[in-house]
Amino acid sequence: MLGGTSSMRQYATASLSKQRPLFHEVFPQKRTVNRLLFELDSKHTFSKLYPVYESIYNAMQREVDTKIPKSVSPSDLMVMKKVLEKIRHRTKSINPHLLGLENALLDKSAELGNNDAIALLAFDVLKDPEHNTTDDVNYGKKLVRELYRRNHHLTFKLLGDLSLKSGNDVEASKYYFKFLQLEDNSYLAGEVYGQLGQINFRKPDLSEAERCFLKAVKLSPLEYSVHSHFYLSQIYMNSNPVKARALMENCATQGYRESFKALGFLEMNYFSEMRKAREWFKLGMELFDIECFVGFFDCSLNLRDFSAANKCYNNILQFRPVNETYKNIIDEFIKNRHQDIEEAQKYSDKPLMHNPAYEKIAKENSIVPKENRWEL
Repeated sequence: MLGGTSSMRQYATASLSKQRPLFHEVFPQKRTVNRLLFELDSKHTFSKLYPVYESIYNAMQREVDTKIPKSVSPSDLMVMKKVLEKIRHRTKSINPHLLGLENALLDKSAELGNNDAIALLAFDVLKDPEHNTTDDVNYGKKLVRELYRRNHHLTFKLLGDLSLKSGNDVEASKYYFKFLQLEDNSYLAGEVYGQLGQINFRKPDLSEAERCFLKAVKLSPLEYSVHSHFYLSQIYMNSNPVKARALMENCATQGYRESFKALGFLEMNYFSEMRKAREWFKLGMELFDIECFVGFFDCSLNLRDFSAANKCYNNILQFRPVNETYKNIIDEFIKNRHQDIEEAQKYSDKPLMHNPAYEKIAKENSIVPKENRWEL
C-alpha cells in the first residue's frame, strides 16, 4: 500500500460549509443507491453504508476527521464514491455538496491506502501542474512511479489518458495495452477500448477501430461509451445506415450534441424523412448549432412550410453580428439559397426562438462543436 496523500489536494468545501444543507436533503433515494450498489457488486447494503456517508458528509461541515468502521474497507469507500459518480453521470447534473462528498470519499480511501484512490489523486495533480505546487507535482510523480513498478492497472490507464491528452497516440496505446493485459473484461476496460478505437479511427484503421468500439459498447454502460456509439455510427454511415441511425439515437438519449445534427442529415438525405429530420434539427437548434438551423431551413422548404423556414432564417441572421466564426458559413448559406430565402420571406418574419441568452451563447459557439450538451 501507498500512503501519505492527504496533503496532495484540498477540495473546495470551506465556501460551501456555511450554507451546506442537511445530509438527508441532498442524498439520493434509497432505491437508487441500492440499485447502484448491486450493479457495483458491493458487499454492503444501503443500511450499512448510509451512516458512513452521513458521517463523512457531516465531518466535511465541521472540518474534522472521520472514523470509518472496521467493517468498511478503503475499497468499499471507492464503491461509495462510484455510486455518487454514476448518479452524476446519469442525471447529467452536478450537486456541489455531493461532489464534495465524492472528493471526501476519495481522499479518505487514499488516506487508508487504496491504490486506485492514490492514483486518481496523483493524476489530478499531474493533469494540471500549473495550478499545483512544485512539491505536489513531484510527489505525484513519485507516487505514479511506485504504482507503475507495482503493475497497478489503473495507473497504466491513467498514464494512457495523460499521453492522449498531450497528443501522443503511440505512447497512449502502449499504456492502454499494458492495462488490457491486466484487465480486459470490465467497464474500465470498455473505456480503454473506446480510447483505442479513437486512436485507430484517426490513423485511419477503421477495421481495428470498429473492433475496439464494439468491445467498448459491450463492456461499458451507455453513459460511459457514448463516444464509442457515435464513432461506430460514423463507420456504419455508408455501409449500414439503419445501424448507424440506431447508434446515434442511443447517443441522443445521452444528450450528445453531435448526434442531433448527424441524425437530422441522415433522416433528410438517406431516409428522406423530412419531418423526423426537422425534429432532430430542432433539438440541435436549442443548443445553438448553426448547421442544425441550416438543416431545419432546408427541411421546412422541402415540406413547403415557408413560414417556419423564414422564422429560421431570421434566427440565422442573429448569429452574424455576434459570432465572427459563423459569418462565412452564413454568407455561403445566403448565397446558395437566395431564391429559397426570397420565397420564404413572403411569410412570417418572426424568429423561431426568443432566448435572452441567445446573443451570449451565439458568441461562444463554434462551427464544428466538439462537446455534447453536458460536456461529457
